[in-house]
Amino acid sequence: MAIDTKSLTEVITEFRALQSKDAVSPDSLGYILQRIVDLLATAGTSETISKITSLLDSFKAAGQAITALSQGQADRDHIYANKSTVNLASGAVASSSGIFIQQATTERAGAMRAQQVIDLNATMKAVSEVEKILEIVQVKLGMTEGSKPLFNTAQISVLVVNGVLKIHGAQQLIADGYVPYLFRLTRKRNQWGDTFATNVEPKKYCAPRKGWNLYGSCHSIAIGSDNTISFSTNPHSHQSRIADGYSTAPTTLVTNSTRDDGTPCFGWGRSSVSLLDSKTKKHRMIRLRFAVGFAKKILPGRSLVTTANLVSSLAEFSLIYNPASNTWHFGK
Repeated sequence: MAIDTKSLTEVITEFRALQSKDAVSPDSLGYILQRIVDLLATAGTSETISKITSLLDSFKAAGQAITALSQGQADRDHIYANKSTVNLASGAVASSSGIFIQQATTERAGAMRAQQVIDLNATMKAVSEVEKILEIVQVKLGMTEGSKPLFNTAQISVLVVNGVLKIHGAQQLIADGYVPYLFRLTRKRNQWGDTFATNVEPKKYCAPRKGWNLYGSCHSIAIGSDNTISFSTNPHSHQSRIADGYSTAPTTLVTNSTRDDGTPCFGWGRSSVSLLDSKTKKHRMIRLRFAVGFAKKILPGRSLVTTANLVSSLAEFSLIYNPASNTWHFGK
């Protein structure tokens, strides 16, 4: 560390200017010597000087330090920054501007370009329009409630437990507001409903269709808290009305009767089916196919409910007539 000798030089200059013999005294000489000792006491050791020199060398090696950083010029592809720096060795201050973050590519992360934002906004708008159209179509088809796209993906099944039907996998569907429908594998021919046609011979029935046809309405089947399936006790002609009651008995789905000639039979749609074999005249085994599916609640008469409306799979079961005991029971 350098010693400030300016004040000591001034004292020595005054001392050398003394002319008289008696002007030099032990006190004046001692004063000069004491000043020299005091200055030497303020001088650093060689170790201190070495540390200071090493620190200065580190500053020189570091070069510049950033003292301020701000957003630079506007650009469509890059992010620019304005920065202020100071030279750690000389203390010189400088300012500059340049690319701070380059645009992103498929190989590296970076800034999103303006065109990418435009493309992203256009894509989001297109997706929103498609979702609106899809929701309208789904609501018209009765496929979903709101915009919940299940698309027949909910898998349900029906099992026979102690003679009654149990359904599995329907809890979430019920919680979401969907209701069960009962279908029969039948050949169906509805009455013709066009009463406005003119100059043509009126039709009595529509063209027949064979497949899974709706039995009754949304009021025809109920699911209990224990997943037990029960059926409306209303007559078949009143299945579109709110049920007077529900039953788990298999005979709820058929109406046993006797023909004028004494032949036991049951109602199946608009037909009467004999329980006897046409040749042997003995009771025969009969198997009727049913299935359960879930869809949006559609009140009777509003629109035709088909399997295309379902948001679940069809859970099939059978109604079987046992000729040995002359009874009906559920089966698979």
